[in-house]
Amino acid sequence: MIKLVASDVDGTLVPDGTFEIDPEIYDVIKKLKEKGITFVAASGRQYASLKKLFAPVADRILYIPDNGGFVRGSKGETWLKRPMEKDLIRAIVEDAEKLPDVELMLCGRDYAYVGSEDGRLYNWMREAYRYEIKAVPDLTDIDDDIVKISIFHPEDAERIVKDWFYDKWKDTILLAPAGVYWVDCSEPSINKGSALQFLLDKYEIKPDEVMVFGDNINDLGMLACAKESYAIGSARDEVKQAAAHVADTMRNQGVIKVLKEQLLK
Repeated sequence: MIKLVASDVDGTLVPDGTFEIDPEIYDVIKKLKEKGITFVAASGRQYASLKKLFAPVADRILYIPDNGGFVRGSKGETWLKRPMEKDLIRAIVEDAEKLPDVELMLCGRDYAYVGSEDGRLYNWMREAYRYEIKAVPDLTDIDDDIVKISIFHPEDAERIVKDWFYDKWKDTILLAPAGVYWVDCSEPSINKGSALQFLLDKYEIKPDEVMVFGDNINDLGMLACAKESYAIGSARDEVKQAAAHVADTMRNQGVIKVLKEQLLK
């Protein structure tokens, strides 16, 4: 019997960088709750963005924001946080700023931080992702629990990072592509899988009682936590190979279809 459903957001429930979510998911989540099944939004997005996206059911779900940097309860309470060391943040930022045509975003407890209000990132994150975001003069000197450094490139972040940055840092930090525009940098222990395992331990839930959905590299750890793991039909090949099942595409509401067919008959 499934007791918990965890789903990625961008590329799985909504097109990357939008709020275009099918409102039917709210009814599905309510029905899951009535059946005693907990829904977890697991995303690279910050908590504030997820809370806005799931507003009609915000107090009925749990949250794994920032790729597992935090775990938060239905009222926004922080159950787990895993901030990066200040010296590591400084070193990563200094190197990442050398990459061509990129912008950086540092992700903290309640805010994300960028270097300028004039760049592409500041307004895009506020308007498309509805982030709580601040521009600061020095990204290496932020008084917050920074759990993730996101490298943004307007065309192909993964290609830019693999030029030299990846080889230098691959043995020190976790480098996780998160869609076309993003590569996320974090401590190796910080990922959606370890955050989901925290919840499974907390609620004493077994892998065969979990259903998970994802589409990208940063979802692999989470898929490994569940016997009923699904790659969305539009997922990367690596994710399809790792998942037990392949659902329909995001555009065809693959997550909703599986939940209705498998759990809400």
